[in-house]
Amino acid sequence: MRNRSSSVFQKTAAEISAVLERALRNQPGYIRSDVVQLEPGSVQATVNNVFGTTNATQESVNQAINQAAANSDGLLKNATFTPKNLCEQQPLPCDVSSTMCTNTNGRAVCSCKEGYISIVYSNTSCRACPSGQRAVGDACQPCAFGYAGFNCNDSALLAVVVISCVLGGTLLILILALLIFCCWTRCSENKSDFSSSSPYSSNDVNQPWPTGVTPIPRATSNWDAAAPIEMTEGGSTHALVDKKPQSNGLSGSYDLNTDGMKTFKGRNPSRYSYLVQGHENPYFLPGDERKN
Repeated sequence: MRNRSSSVFQKTAAEISAVLERALRNQPGYIRSDVVQLEPGSVQATVNNVFGTTNATQESVNQAINQAAANSDGLLKNATFTPKNLCEQQPLPCDVSSTMCTNTNGRAVCSCKEGYISIVYSNTSCRACPSGQRAVGDACQPCAFGYAGFNCNDSALLAVVVISCVLGGTLLILILALLIFCCWTRCSENKSDFSSSSPYSSNDVNQPWPTGVTPIPRATSNWDAAAPIEMTEGGSTHALVDKKPQSNGLSGSYDLNTDGMKTFKGRNPSRYSYLVQGHENPYFLPGDERKN
């Protein structure tokens, strides 16, 4: 009996279909009864009762079949009718991958799964939105930035963008830090070169004045006249003019020490000799030398 092409299966299936047709012909929207499977022994038949658009319910169909079996003297005598979930019947009434089946009053209702939209020409299956779009109601809408794939579940692009931004920011910070370090190093080298190029070091400030360098005369607030001085090779000074206390007063001149007119080595006249010359005394009167 399991062989649907055998004569026994076809004969038994025809008898069962005829009995059920008589029992359900008064149900609104009834079309036919199809025998799907037969088991040996006490005949166990799996039957699909096909209805069109109707207001018949599972309860009304069950009641009609049970009443026909109770009043039958033939094939349905003492038969037991057990209704099954229509969504579990083979072949399945709804597409498993895109829909969910719900048994409502003996009818299979197929509803679209999340991420799928309904098809106008089929009520047993649904379709998915293209990659990069997601289902919103019965329409497809583009995914947000960074998302792609089925129903916008792929966020690989967003991860790549975030990682790229982080790495780019880190690289920019490193470049700025390197530039700042190079500038700081160059400025430090320039300061070092300036300090080393100066003829005077910081330690020379506190050192005594070198003996080979002529000291610069400084201004004084005293009115005391200082004796003329001459610089010598060792940096020492001595008086250029040696005024004698006794003079005849005629010319008012000063006797000069020729030794003081020498150079540092004492061989040539001093370059300051032109500063000290003899002068006439306009206030001298003849005979004054005798008074003194």
